[in-house]
Amino acid sequence: MTEAPTLYSERTALAWRRTAIAAMGTSALFVNHAAASGWHPAAIGPALAAAGLLLLAGISFARNNSLHHGHRAHGPRAIAMATAVVLAVCAVALFIAFFVPGAPPATT
Repeated sequence: MTEAPTLYSERTALAWRRTAIAAMGTSALFVNHAAASGWHPAAIGPALAAAGLLLLAGISFARNNSLHHGHRAHGPRAIAMATAVVLAVCAVALFIAFFVPGAPPATT
């Protein structure tokens, strides 16, 4: 069974769109955590994580648009940047979970 090459690009573009939406939602959660903690100095981490996720949303949106227009170049660069942002945000989330007093405890 063969499919047109454009279907692969369309599925990939939709995946980048879902990544952008998920990044924006997660960014809102980090902003909520920073606001609920009273914007004290410990809120710098969640605020930076939210900014990084907004950057990821922008990268994902741009990649989605480029794929819709048939431009398949710069894919590895977008993937590397997305991976770096996700790893940095995961590190911030782990730090908050384990070291920030008043953060909700992790459940197993």
